[in-house]
Amino acid sequence: MKRLSTILIIALVAMVALQAIAQDAAPQAGGTLRAAWDAEWTGLDPHIVSTVSSARILDNVVEPLTAYDDSMRLGPMLAESWVQSEDGLTWTFTLRQDVTFSNGRAMTAEDVKWSMDRIIDPATGSGRVAQVGGADAVWTVIDDYTVSVTTSTPNAILPNLLAASTQAVVAHESVGENGQIVVPIGTGPFIIGDVQGTTNMTLVKNPNYWQEGLPHLDEVNITVISEDAPREAALVGGEVDWLLFLAPQSVESLEASADITVDSVPGLNYFYIGINTLREPLDDVLVRQAIAYAIDRQQLCDAGWFGLCTPVQGPTGPSSPWYFDYAPYTQDLDMARSLLEQAGYPDGFEMELLPTSSYPDSVRQAQVLQQQLAAVGITTTINAPEWAEWLELEGSGNYDGYICSWNGLTDANDYYYLQHRTGEVFNFTGYSNPDFDALVDEGRSLSDFDERYAVYEQANKILVDEAPYIYFYNNSITRAYKSYVQGYVTRPDGANFWLNTWLDQ
Repeated sequence: MKRLSTILIIALVAMVALQAIAQDAAPQAGGTLRAAWDAEWTGLDPHIVSTVSSARILDNVVEPLTAYDDSMRLGPMLAESWVQSEDGLTWTFTLRQDVTFSNGRAMTAEDVKWSMDRIIDPATGSGRVAQVGGADAVWTVIDDYTVSVTTSTPNAILPNLLAASTQAVVAHESVGENGQIVVPIGTGPFIIGDVQGTTNMTLVKNPNYWQEGLPHLDEVNITVISEDAPREAALVGGEVDWLLFLAPQSVESLEASADITVDSVPGLNYFYIGINTLREPLDDVLVRQAIAYAIDRQQLCDAGWFGLCTPVQGPTGPSSPWYFDYAPYTQDLDMARSLLEQAGYPDGFEMELLPTSSYPDSVRQAQVLQQQLAAVGITTTINAPEWAEWLELEGSGNYDGYICSWNGLTDANDYYYLQHRTGEVFNFTGYSNPDFDALVDEGRSLSDFDERYAVYEQANKILVDEAPYIYFYNNSITRAYKSYVQGYVTRPDGANFWLNTWLDQ
């Protein structure tokens, strides 16, 4: 464990050191950064969005009470400090008194309560209820700049859970008559300006931003270029300055370009197939284990990310301090066939694989998976719709096995709670195990790392053994940009902040 943690720390320190070298020069104010996205955003309501394409925009528009810095250390953001009561049931946050929303109105404790209550309200449909204390959490205004939250059971990690743009404080003026937020009014360094559908947007510098002298940029123009080759050609040709996503097969060639910087760090995420546990025969754990034994994760890693990844059998990988090396599923086709026979499917069965054409790596994984499962008699078809249709199919449970990734992970709770606990909005597989639920609930009540590690180690074993999700690999987080783009830090959690970015030209 300690060795793995040390590896991560060394990697992070090295990354930060390289960024520090790049920031030796004095930042220049002004200019427009031209950024390219690989997928359309799927909404801009921070309390509802679940896609990377939306969250990486909102990182720059709204802010939470707490935040992880570039070295993944928790620190203050809109809250200056926080303290837990002796009984462990109440956290009290002291807010900064110099923060205004982008419309010029002061942010107070009433705004925090309103935002957290909105996330908790079932009518909002947020998947982040557990991140703000749970459905029965009570947020209370103490005074203009002090707010507390009381939970029914001790929650030792609530400040950690709040540290994401999806738990942001937003102005109530953001909400339309239908209760939805189309364009959020936040406290972040940029304001959403001109928006053209879901493919073009301009972020404008927030003149009321509370961190003096920031941001450096005047504007950021975001354009969606969905295909890899044209997007990367736009960077090489100087039509854009910065890419959110770089195809793994292009890393080596772009690294050779003298005027392009390619940053890559070990990612805190995972790629997987989610199995619909509410459908036959996939509701049988023996069938799911047969799939887990039938696959070769290195081949999936090579196909999906051209080897720029690490095969895993649980959600965490070696770059996370929450890594567990429990790995029972070395490819064993005889074992897979035996499990299928025990389950009553000696001749296999048919199922559909659901990648999305919007993310070509998921289609490549599906094609390899199709070949691997055929070897044990499981016949698959591949349905690869566009992203919006894919999200609808996944969300409605209209699939056999969907292929995706889960991103933005730091604490163990991020890996094991929202996608896996019974009844959570993002638990699309329908998985439910009371013993697992009790463990992940206990993990939220503990603050000591070693005690929590022992709890999550048990939860991880249950999850891997029951295989509602079959994990493939962690990939590297990679960004590519022109060398005159300075001050940007590529982070292991994939978060995207242009607060300190500037243009040396």
